[in-house]
Amino acid sequence: MTTPFTSLRRRLAALRREEGFTMLLTLGVLTVTSMLLVAAFTSSQGEIQLTNTDIAAKKAYYAAQAGISDYMYHLTQDGNYLTYCTTPTPANPALNQVSEGTKNRAPVPGTTDEAYAIDLLPAESAPEADRMCDRSHLVETMIEEKSGAAGTFRLESTGFSGSEKRSIVATVRNANFVSYVWYDVYETFDPAFYGEPPPLEPKRYTECGQFYGKRPSYCQNNFFITGESVYGPMHTEDHAGICGSPVLGRTAIDRIEFGTSYGGDEGYSNEGCSSSASPTFRGTHIPPKEVPSLKPPPGDEELEHVVESGYHYTGKTEFVLEGNTMKVIEHVGAGLPTEKTTTNVPFPPNGVIYVSGGCSQLYSPFGPVPGYSGDTACGNAYVRGEYTSPLTIASQNDIVINNNITTPHNGEGTPTSTAMLGLIANNFVRVYHPLEKTRKPSYTECGTSENSPSDLKEPTIYAAILALKHSLIVDNFDCGSPTLGHLNVYGAVAGLFSNGATGVFSGSSLIHGYGYNAKYDNRLQAEEPPHFLNPIQAAWYVQRETLTP
Repeated sequence: MTTPFTSLRRRLAALRREEGFTMLLTLGVLTVTSMLLVAAFTSSQGEIQLTNTDIAAKKAYYAAQAGISDYMYHLTQDGNYLTYCTTPTPANPALNQVSEGTKNRAPVPGTTDEAYAIDLLPAESAPEADRMCDRSHLVETMIEEKSGAAGTFRLESTGFSGSEKRSIVATVRNANFVSYVWYDVYETFDPAFYGEPPPLEPKRYTECGQFYGKRPSYCQNNFFITGESVYGPMHTEDHAGICGSPVLGRTAIDRIEFGTSYGGDEGYSNEGCSSSASPTFRGTHIPPKEVPSLKPPPGDEELEHVVESGYHYTGKTEFVLEGNTMKVIEHVGAGLPTEKTTTNVPFPPNGVIYVSGGCSQLYSPFGPVPGYSGDTACGNAYVRGEYTSPLTIASQNDIVINNNITTPHNGEGTPTSTAMLGLIANNFVRVYHPLEKTRKPSYTECGTSENSPSDLKEPTIYAAILALKHSLIVDNFDCGSPTLGHLNVYGAVAGLFSNGATGVFSGSSLIHGYGYNAKYDNRLQAEEPPHFLNPIQAAWYVQRETLTP
């Protein structure tokens, strides 16, 4: 018989039992764990997406870097690469005008889903009506003329990976021999300036090829003096001599670079001059510590390997330029030379002429060498005339300019075509200046010698000039009446030693030879003559890179 008390006891006993409790606990744990797993999975999916996006963004950035490297590679191989704008040969599938956006893309080598596109950005100073890379107006449309970026050009490289893209704007500058109207390594006169070689002048001939402060005091420094102007950018690896108030540069776009500080100065001083050093910097004076070092190659022999068959000459050779053809006069044989003349010779397809041959005669600007008839065995190139197509003439020995060298130009003297001429000599680039009478036996005295009727009056040279082991010099520059005017160079002049031996001055007055009038050809900021030699280090370089938003 069940009593109320018995029923209550059974119920209490049932409540004390643990059957089913473990199951509830397990279900609770499983529920919480499942929620955590779902949360972790959801979170990881987001992280995976972020990681993939980050990886793609980095790939796009490196693809953009590949685009910069692509352009700089071609620019280093061919200093005129910018002049082709977006149509080089062979074609570059990544190049775009800025108005085209990034329609042309090139795959990144070694990848499957990365690519880059290169946009050529017009200069901020470009004309409003011509804001693109214009081959007919390259300098005006692409070369910046304002602010600290003056003399540079810009390109934008955009990299792509998946749905991500990144863009880099690179500012590119040219640091080449043709980047300056005046370039040298040593701001002292060429060893030939000191007369006869050893044994008469052994020290002066060999010890002056050192920087200011290290070379002996008897080495004569070049000075830029009151009344002189430098019409363009200039560069010396050395310390500059300033006597008075020369005008250096035309506008802020012209970099004035003196590469050696002496005693903590700004790269120049008046030591050896009674006047103060007070230059007028119309260009931008670059502190010595910021001046890039530009060292010339040891010789021009690499052009001997570039020249095409039929344009490689040996011994004294004259070139009379006649538009895009020339008359070539080869001097062959010993003793009295025999001349071989060939007319209507077209300019070489690759634009390079080379004249081989050393010279047993050691050059002196004071005579009896130079002579203009006894050098038939020397690798000398004589050049004159007018050209309308690009050309570079190089010689193993000297280049002698024996009349005007011109190209089509306007009334202000600015060239009106794309033609450029390079003159590259292993030794000297010389200006023809014979004398009417023989000098005295002592090379330091002119005697009764005077200018010859065949001397050049106001000679004009449109060219980029490079004298690798010596300098630009006027033969017999220290003799003759000062009636020949100026040596007018429109282009660029570069030499190992100072290029200032064109005449003799007393103060600012010319006594002998020529006054010097050199003007920079602004086209050289973006292009150069065919296969013109570069410094030992790459000429073009990226001055600045900016990651765009």
